[in-house]
Amino acid sequence: MTTVARFVTPEEAHLCLMYLRDREIPAVLFDEHVVQLFWHLSNAMGGVRVAVPDENFQEAATALREYRATIGTAPLPENEVRAWPLVAFFSMILGVPFLIFGRKGTRERAGE
Repeated sequence: MTTVARFVTPEEAHLCLMYLRDREIPAVLFDEHVVQLFWHLSNAMGGVRVAVPDENFQEAATALREYRATIGTAPLPENEVRAWPLVAFFSMILGVPFLIFGRKGTRERAGE
């Protein structure tokens, strides 16, 4: 087995794994559960590895280049928060608790 790609999160690795399997290239994940348990050590361990049999390495490398090109063409969703000047202004007038409420709304929008 040869490592074709490494990812920081298991979710990204699963997307790549499904892309390879969709093209009938056998692939497996290594260190997926370790990264889930010890996420803060992901970079030190090398992340989640996607591996293929040695005989399928060239085909998988080509498919991986296509995968990265496909992912790169999709626009990223942008929801820029423009309310921070209002939150800062009202926080100066009303006090610190308003800053906390403004930050909560920002986190909820960022998670969408």
